[in-house]
Amino acid sequence: MKNFLRAVASTLLLTVAIAASADWTTVQRDFLNAKTHDEAVHKVEQSEAQQDETLGELLEDYNSASTKVVKEQTYDSIKQYLAANALSESFKPAVGSEAKVKAIKKDAIYSTQREVTSSNWIQKLLNRLKNFFDRDSTSNNGPTGPPPGWIFPLLQAIFYLVTAVVIGLLIYLLTKIPWGWTKAGRAKKQKRGGMLEEGENLLSEDEYLLDADRLIAEGKYREACRALYLASLLRIDKSRIARFEPAQTNWEHLRRIETSPLRPENLHFRPVTKQFDLAWYGYRAKYLDDVLIFRETYLVIKSLTETMV
Repeated sequence: MKNFLRAVASTLLLTVAIAASADWTTVQRDFLNAKTHDEAVHKVEQSEAQQDETLGELLEDYNSASTKVVKEQTYDSIKQYLAANALSESFKPAVGSEAKVKAIKKDAIYSTQREVTSSNWIQKLLNRLKNFFDRDSTSNNGPTGPPPGWIFPLLQAIFYLVTAVVIGLLIYLLTKIPWGWTKAGRAKKQKRGGMLEEGENLLSEDEYLLDADRLIAEGKYREACRALYLASLLRIDKSRIARFEPAQTNWEHLRRIETSPLRPENLHFRPVTKQFDLAWYGYRAKYLDDVLIFRETYLVIKSLTETMV
């Protein structure tokens, strides 16, 4: 039930949030017509769309990708994001119509009429239901007579009951679900994002590498991704770039790594951190290729930190 409510809430929020100042259709067309991936990304960077925060992060991830696999996945994410915005743009009103609607609404006559109609819309709805029964008391089969006297109080009671249920549902969504900005949401996020499970012992870097090989052989690719990610964090800790804190989230580790003065210039840890969210929390690591991203990242980090250990 909670998952369903979250899905409903997310859909409503997403619908309200869709807005864009750039010509997404043109940007998508130029992106698809490019001969190479790099050329396509470059065209997006030259457009107004690059000012979009989410798209800007994807472009940054593409340029900082440490492996070919990560770069291809980021390219696909950019392609999907442009397609979604171009689709939403196609449903916008025609150019100039929005301004005309605003001008009409500023008219005093319209404002007065709107105040009158909005103040008694519930009563009008009930009156329409009443007129439905009273519109013709005589049919082809003869007089039908007036409807029962209890029908209108019943309809009114049902209407208010449905309204109360909707309001109650909104209150539940706002107060009971642990949203990210609430205290309960932050606590749940921290508990979910801790790098070690409850009661789990921390292994060494080499032990996590051996554990990853065992998990791959057993077909447990999701767990193998986590083992290699932890090995990477321990390698970074061993190199004194950023300390490893088992109780903190992967994003908290990323912030310390990116702000560390000892971080090698070519060490880009953001793409694999995003991939870790998908693999571990999103249960999307189902194939060996998913694991190879984490193994390649670890090897790159090991190569960059050889002289720092």
